[in-house]
Amino acid sequence: MNPAESQQCALDELENISGKPVVLQEDATLPNLARIQIASSERPVHVLSYNPAASQELPYLVCFQCGLAERSVRSARDEQFNVASTHDTYRQVETLVREKKAVPAHIVKTYSKMITDGLGTQLRSMPVGIRVDRCLYIEHPELRDLQRSCAERSMKQNVGCLHPSIRAQAPELFIHATASMNAAFALSWGHLWREDDYVVPYRLAGFFEQGVALLNALESIPAPATHDRELVSTWATLLGIDHLYQVGPLGL
Repeated sequence: MNPAESQQCALDELENISGKPVVLQEDATLPNLARIQIASSERPVHVLSYNPAASQELPYLVCFQCGLAERSVRSARDEQFNVASTHDTYRQVETLVREKKAVPAHIVKTYSKMITDGLGTQLRSMPVGIRVDRCLYIEHPELRDLQRSCAERSMKQNVGCLHPSIRAQAPELFIHATASMNAAFALSWGHLWREDDYVVPYRLAGFFEQGVALLNALESIPAPATHDRELVSTWATLLGIDHLYQVGPLGL
């Protein structure tokens, strides 16, 4: 298959297993390259949005997002899950931000919510995304050039969490969790490509070992989607953020 054919197959597969159509739409406001919103009782279609800046990599992005959705759709209802903030999460994070004394008081609430939601999204998506990417790498060699382009773009952005200005603002718990997950992401690609370049910044910054621990946990947990909740929960515990987020059933 060529990339365009792979894209269409991924769309057809998701539609067939879910019984719902997939709508593709451009969205220049997306903070990431693409995302998919799974059909629900309020939304009769799957909505796959992509940033037009990444239109050249669209076949890969569609396959990746459909792969994420398939893992959820194929799971039994009691296996599907959310990552949600606890009742006390934002208050705890605001306290950490104030203790840092680097964010103006009038934006503490907004900043705290932003970093809390961002870390929760990363926790929910990154470990499962690594598994989807590995499957695509093995099963769809025709996508590898596009896949690498997106992975490299992500890793160049990810390393920004190590910038002194970011580390001066964010609570250490958030820097540690974010950088450790980014290190695991870079390690995973490094293993596939047999390269080490993208891991070096995390090694120098002291997050390499934690990245290894996260990746080892991923390797030790079975790959089927039925274990995705276990995987995300394990990462939350290893990162020391399980008191901030609940990994539980849909509607949590």
